[in-house]
Amino acid sequence: MAKKPRTTISPLTLFTTLLPLVLTLQPLSTAATATATPAPAPPTNCTGPNRLTNPSFESGALDPWLPIVQSSWSPTRGVISLSPNSPSNTPNPATHSGNYAYYAHSLATTPSSLSLSQSGLDISVGKTVDCYAWVRGKRSTGVMNVEVWLDGVRCGVEVELGAGEEEWVRVGGEVEVLGGVDGTGSSVAVVVSGEGSGEEGWEVWIDDLGVVGC
Repeated sequence: MAKKPRTTISPLTLFTTLLPLVLTLQPLSTAATATATPAPAPPTNCTGPNRLTNPSFESGALDPWLPIVQSSWSPTRGVISLSPNSPSNTPNPATHSGNYAYYAHSLATTPSSLSLSQSGLDISVGKTVDCYAWVRGKRSTGVMNVEVWLDGVRCGVEVELGAGEEEWVRVGGEVEVLGGVDGTGSSVAVVVSGEGSGEEGWEVWIDDLGVVGC
C-alpha cells in the first residue's frame, strides 16, 4: 500500500495559528495595565569592596555626591537623620540602614526628576560589577521610575513604584565596566523621575548605594 504524503506546516502558519491561543491564556490581571512593573533586583553574589565613598551617607554630609534636579523641589532636600532635628518631617523608616539617608520632596505638579551621582571611581575596564541603590518612594497618585547607571550603561532594569508602594526596594544589577571619561574614572548615578502628584507632590529616599566587584 502506498504511503500517504507527509503534511508539513510552515513556521509562519504555525505561528499565526498558535498566537490567538497564547493570547487567550494570559492572566486576566494583565488587562488592567499596559505594561508590567519589573521586579526589584535581588541581591547578587558579588562580594568585592564597595568602590563608592560615603555610600550610605553615614558621614552626615552629602559630599562627594552631586545632586541635580529638574523642575520644582523642596529646598530641604539632602541628607537627613532619624533624629527629631531632621530638616524634614519624614516618617520612619527614613533610612534603609544606619542613621542617615538622602531625602528629596518634589513639589511639581508636572513631571520632575532627580539624579544623584558620584564620579572618579577607579574600576578596571572589562570588570563585572554590581551597581545598585536602595530606594523608597511615597506618593498618592501616579508613578515614579528609578534607574541606576554606570558610565552611561544601565545596571539592571528600570523599576516603577506606584502610589502606596512605600517599602524600600533594591534597584540595579550586574554590568560590565566600559570605562568613563579619560582621566576622571567611572561614574555612577541613580536617577528618579516621576509624574506630578497633585499639590502634595511626592517624596523619595535613597540609601545604601554600591558598586561592588564580582
